[in-house]
Amino acid sequence: MENAYKQNFTIPSIFFRFLVGFGSGFIGTVVLGLMLFLSWKIVGETLSPSDVIKNEFGITITDNQTHPLFLSIVTLAVFLATMTANISHVFLSSIIEEKYTRRSTTLTQVFFGNLVFLLLLLPLYLLASHNFGPTGIAVIAVLHATLTTLFCFLVTETLHQSKYFIVNLYGTLFGVILFSFLANIILKNNTTTLTLMTLPFLLGCIALGSRFAEVLYAWMFKTYGTDFLNVDTQFGKDYGKSDEEEKNADFEV
Repeated sequence: MENAYKQNFTIPSIFFRFLVGFGSGFIGTVVLGLMLFLSWKIVGETLSPSDVIKNEFGITITDNQTHPLFLSIVTLAVFLATMTANISHVFLSSIIEEKYTRRSTTLTQVFFGNLVFLLLLLPLYLLASHNFGPTGIAVIAVLHATLTTLFCFLVTETLHQSKYFIVNLYGTLFGVILFSFLANIILKNNTTTLTLMTLPFLLGCIALGSRFAEVLYAWMFKTYGTDFLNVDTQFGKDYGKSDEEEKNADFEV
C-alpha cells in the first residue's frame, strides 16, 4: 500500500508505535522519580503531607492539608516529567518515522504548550491540595499528564498530517479510553503502580490508538474506496460546491 508518506500500515506497526510511546513515558517516569527522590534527600520529611494532627485534648483527627513545599515539588516534578516524556516522544518519532519531518517546529510547539498547561493548572493544584490533600494532587497530576499528552499528539499530527486529522483524533481518543480502562484495573490493585506507570501507559496507549486508527482506516479505504475521513471530503449540502479535482489520498492503494 502506497501513500504520500510511504508508511507501512500493518498490524506489527501498531505494537511498534506502542513501544515508542511507552519508552517515551518511561523516560518521563525516570525524571519524576529522580526529582522526588532528590527532593526527599534535600528536605526530608518536610515533603510528607500531614495525614493526622492532634488537638488540645490529644485526640487524633484527619487533616487533608499538605505542606506548600510538598505541593511545589510535586507540581514541578510532574511538569518536568510530562514535558520530558512528550519531547522524547516527538524526538523519537521524528527519528523513526519518515513522515515527521518538522522536528524543530513540533518540539517548540510542544514545549510552549506544556508551559501554558502548567500555568492553567496551577489554580487546580492549589484547590485540590486545599480540599482533598495528597489524593487531590494525584488526580490533578494525572489530568495534567493526560492533557499535555493529548496536546502533544494532536499538535504533532496536525503539523504533519492535517488532511487526516480526524483519523488521528479518533485514535487519540481511543487511546485515552484504553488507558482509562487499564488505569481502573491497576488502581483496583495498586495505587502506587498506577502513579509510576501513568506516563508509560498513557503515551503507549495513545500512540497505539493513533496507529490502530490509521491501520483500520487504511483497510477500510482499501476495501470500500471511500475516503470519508479526509477533511476535504464533502457531505450533504457541501457536496458539489467545489469543482477542484480531488487530491490523491494518503491511504491510496
